[in-house]
Amino acid sequence: MTEPIHPDSLTDPRDAAAYWFARVRSDDMSASERHRFEAWRRADPANEKEYLRTQGIWNATGRIPADRLRALMAEGTAPGAVHRGHVDQGQAARGHVDHARQGSGRPGMQRPVAPAPRRRLVFGLGLGTACCVAVAAGVALPRWLETPSYDQSLATGHGERRQVALPDDSVIELNTDTNATVRLYGDRRVVDLSAGEAAFTVSHNAARPFYVQAGATTVRVTGTRFVVRQDADTVLVAVESGSVEVSNGPWWQRDKAALTGGQSVRSQPGGGLNTPETTDVAALLAWRQGRVIFRDTRLALAVAEINRYARTPIQLADASLADIRIAGVFSTENTQAFLDLLPTIAPVRVRHLDDGRLVIQRR
Repeated sequence: MTEPIHPDSLTDPRDAAAYWFARVRSDDMSASERHRFEAWRRADPANEKEYLRTQGIWNATGRIPADRLRALMAEGTAPGAVHRGHVDQGQAARGHVDHARQGSGRPGMQRPVAPAPRRRLVFGLGLGTACCVAVAAGVALPRWLETPSYDQSLATGHGERRQVALPDDSVIELNTDTNATVRLYGDRRVVDLSAGEAAFTVSHNAARPFYVQAGATTVRVTGTRFVVRQDADTVLVAVESGSVEVSNGPWWQRDKAALTGGQSVRSQPGGGLNTPETTDVAALLAWRQGRVIFRDTRLALAVAEINRYARTPIQLADASLADIRIAGVFSTENTQAFLDLLPTIAPVRVRHLDDGRLVIQRR
């Protein structure tokens, strides 16, 4: 049984468009839902664009001859047919219309109504059939039906860095413990950064924007150099050159910030964005040269950064050490040098415990 879908959980406008299209045609949309639907369409041009694309697929089926339509439907429901890919909330939203046409003949009795052929075809029979219908009618596919021309998963291990050149001449540099998926389409380029940190040098193409999705944060550019870092509950975006647009939060209350070179913004754990600020982006990107730069940095933050590259985790003996300030340039490939130098720049000592742990204590 399909779980009920709440539109607020659909952050991708493609999925939300499918959900709202199903609700509009369900014949039982309430006034409050209608108000929320109209607000969603006005909230972002991308929402309106995707909704119109969904309507295009629906309308396309009306131009298919009845015999051809039945044949396509039969292909989509053939026993043993397999549709590849996982089923997520977006796909559930796109199939939600099958549950929207349930009516009642009289109070207390439900009268199931068979879905109209076009409705079942577009939303109920799987993506492959809908693709056939759209292509046969000469209609541009909505985004969820598109196949990327390039689809690649990228990853780095602990302490590892990696540089990847993309077919569009953009370059991605992955820092330690990073996972990302790159998909290139005809009208856009999309990177899903699920963990870690990556720097991007994006080739300019105004007609084919470049998106980075990191949790609830979206970065949109057409050509620039910037870095995105995803920590446990926040995302940091900093721009080296050019400009980017950063957004975070659900569609009805989405914060946006426009950044230019030398600026950064961080998402808030509960949603939304902090105020953009001037940032030493060169220091943030020093990891590309195998370095970390600390300037009047709290010891707790410095140790956390070094631990991103250290083979053995470093610990502070007590919380009173956290606010000690340090400065220096250290190698990400030789974290022992940080421990060797630390007692000369701060009132601490480093102990190597019998169990292998490294503990920083007050001297």
